[in-house]
Amino acid sequence: MTDSTTAKIKLACMTLPYMKYPLERALQGISEAGYRYIAFGLPHAGAEAPDEQDPEAVHTLRRLFDRYGVEPVMLVSTNQLAPGQPIERAQKRFETAKALGIPELLCLGVWGYRAFPHEPLPADELQQLNAAFIEKYREVAKLAEQYNIVVTLKPHTGNTATAAIIAETIAAIGSPYVRVCYDPGNVHFYEGIDPAKDMELLPVSQITSFIAKDHQGERAENRFPIPGRGDVNFPSMLGQLIRGGFEGPVVVERLDGPVPGEQPTPEQIDGLIREAREELESLIAAAQST
Repeated sequence: MTDSTTAKIKLACMTLPYMKYPLERALQGISEAGYRYIAFGLPHAGAEAPDEQDPEAVHTLRRLFDRYGVEPVMLVSTNQLAPGQPIERAQKRFETAKALGIPELLCLGVWGYRAFPHEPLPADELQQLNAAFIEKYREVAKLAEQYNIVVTLKPHTGNTATAAIIAETIAAIGSPYVRVCYDPGNVHFYEGIDPAKDMELLPVSQITSFIAKDHQGERAENRFPIPGRGDVNFPSMLGQLIRGGFEGPVVVERLDGPVPGEQPTPEQIDGLIREAREELESLIAAAQST
């Protein structure tokens, strides 16, 4: 297996493209496509991964990671840490991450629409949701400090829509343990703006991870090609990160299959993530040499 580390940046793949298939098939495909690092935490074939109700979940996952020679660097945790959920559920997520050696819990902020893309939430309703979110994440931040695990928020409309908005949200939470996972594909898709210019508004020191998601076309156009083949200026963004001392991870998250709107086969996903790795390794190496 290729070691998908370029200098200090950890090139990882999320298991998300394989959500319709069992987690083990995702790990097999990711490993064989040349990745050492993974991100996970969403259901696979309808089964939660990890299963919060299974006392053996950590041991099962550890065996799978060892079998396929992969190391988890990010655990998706939006639902577990959400406002309205008991803080004990968040604590369980931190315990799972600690047991598996995972340094980052990835979360989304408040969704900003009644119906995307043309029916945003009224400002007063969004403000109320944001207040509840800030209150909950101040509690979450205490757990993050206790377990020495970073929680990241990534652009996804609402109170994390752009660099400036996500910076305000993190400032309101007020903890060095709550930081940014920047997602240029989401900024381009949801907001219709240039993420390379947007990300300049964030100090690189606040960015813990970077989602290598590309987007092509106008706002809300559902096209997510191999990173580097769409409208996102990856050379500029990777250059910004590297000059600022960023050390990863850079995570492949979402890729279009060969037929738009159709679920790709596992073998097709294997090919897509391999192409993404090769493209990103070239982009990162070029950015590091300039």
